Amino acid sequence: MKFIRYSCRFLLIIILTLVTFQFIVNTKFSFPAPVAFSGEKLYNPYLGIDSTKWKRANFHLHTRLLFGLTAGASITNQIADDYYNFFNYDIHNTSDYMRINTFNSENKSYVPVYEHGYSYNKTHQLVLNAKKVFWGDYLFHQTLNNKQYIVDKLKEDTAALVTIVHPFRRKAFSISDFKYLGNYDCLEIVNDNANFSEYYDSALSSGHVVFIMADDDAHSLSDIKEGVHSFNVINTDLGKTSIIHSLRTGRSFGVKLNLHSSRTNDEKKEAIEKLPVLTKFEIIHDTITVKMNKNVNVIKFIGQNGALKKILFNRNSGSYPFRKEDTYIRSQITCYDGSICFLNPVFRYDGLNLPVNNPHISVLETWAYRLLFAVILLIIIFFSVKYRVCIMGKK
Repeated sequence: MKFIRYSCRFLLIIILTLVTFQFIVNTKFSFPAPVAFSGEKLYNPYLGIDSTKWKRANFHLHTRLLFGLTAGASITNQIADDYYNFFNYDIHNTSDYMRINTFNSENKSYVPVYEHGYSYNKTHQLVLNAKKVFWGDYLFHQTLNNKQYIVDKLKEDTAALVTIVHPFRRKAFSISDFKYLGNYDCLEIVNDNANFSEYYDSALSSGHVVFIMADDDAHSLSDIKEGVHSFNVINTDLGKTSIIHSLRTGRSFGVKLNLHSSRTNDEKKEAIEKLPVLTKFEIIHDTITVKMNKNVNVIKFIGQNGALKKILFNRNSGSYPFRKEDTYIRSQITCYDGSICFLNPVFRYDGLNLPVNNPHISVLETWAYRLLFAVILLIIIFFSVKYRVCIMGKK
């Protein structure tokens, strides 16, 4: 009985300690009010693209880890390599949980990447080009302060590119979170069968410069629907520096492949090869023009708060005049087979520096909470000791 009693006390102390550090003495932030993009100039993420340099890429994939205890136990490095090579991927890297997988690190296209986070709610981030793993995290459902703290810690490595992934899964993030969160680089707009465009429009409408990523997040490759369903198309050379720069500046787009018509991997491979390619994206006299190498079913231009600004059908190009009231415009292209291409946004800025709308640490609030907790703790200790002295005196 003593063992059980002491074990319960120890567990309670651990839980109270974790709760204290996550919710009471944690770092507090001051979050700027959402402010829409503004300025006389328009940022074109595809300025000067070379249509011969489009590279297909996946960065979110899990292989066997911890003796097969984690999801992804059926995938080995070699299986993953053979699989993505079959589909003619130019870049494919493995994002194991809290581990940088160095398989194929001698390749020019290799980018170190890992998935950060081990909270139950899957408040996770994909960290590209990291020098080492950051082991800190909060275990319980995270507050906005918790989420911002983790992002900031990941970004202390200035070379790292941080992507927030699967925001809807287990309600890890709310749409409202993206009005305020800052200092991250990309958001996974599609992953598995989910589409996170509402989350993306929330970030853009609040003036956050965030670009698109699309990845498989595969944990098994035995089912045709598990892998090669969401991918990035990056305008880049095959080198880590060029790849990271293109993602950081928006010279890429995400694709959600429609798998309903593919019964085999050969059919899926053929469907990918038939997808249209972006050949031109230009802004002349504030008019955006998007051109593909073949006709598509639908071209949408989407603006502030996710509003549909213009829609075109059955053509290979479309234009949209950026209006005075527009803050950003992103293009979304639906192919005849149902696959969707999500392009990065054009947005207003001053023509010199990309806007920064990042939260900063509220030193006063942070230390006020910590001092208050210290005072309460001292009071509890004082009365506990006094109580024990009284009990001992009576004995």
